[in-house]
Amino acid sequence: MSLVLLPVRAVSAVPEGWREVVFEGKTEYRLEQGCWQSRARGTASGLVRESSVDVARTPHLHWQWRADQIADWPDVSERSKAGDDFQARVYVVKKGWLPWQTRAINYVWSRQAAPGTSWANPFASQAVMVVVQGPGGAGHWQSFTRNVREDFRRFHDMDVGNVDAVAIMTDGDNTGTTVASCYRLPEFRAIP
Repeated sequence: MSLVLLPVRAVSAVPEGWREVVFEGKTEYRLEQGCWQSRARGTASGLVRESSVDVARTPHLHWQWRADQIADWPDVSERSKAGDDFQARVYVVKKGWLPWQTRAINYVWSRQAAPGTSWANPFASQAVMVVVQGPGGAGHWQSFTRNVREDFRRFHDMDVGNVDAVAIMTDGDNTGTTVASCYRLPEFRAIP
């Protein structure tokens, strides 16, 4: 009898301190080759870390993402409900006393708009979509740093001392698209 070594498979999991939030079916997340691989097959779920972060002290959010290929997106506006899907997104949430007082900023990899473009989310006007990467860019790690405190002033006219959650999400539920990306998880820093 001989010993047969089987290839190591990535295990579906959630990073420690994070949890999955499901919107429409489960996007698959797993740790693979040092990053959190996501694969949405017409699904939308994200991984969220709920923890109060002092953005007066650590306002700079840093993260990386990468996709080996760009999804084959249908010709529909990503500013519409039917097109509100993204290769990758990182979002930050400031909770309010009431649900409609909650505010969010979604930093997205757009298939249609240039970096710096922004618009209200078509499902929830209290969430702002901010393009940090425009069309293309597959095959390379992309690094981003955003001053979250300044972005809440700019996009929500709010001076926040803390935020309550950060999340990652790859989704294709509205367009029925299969899409994949890999994330190095976001973290807050005092300096860029």
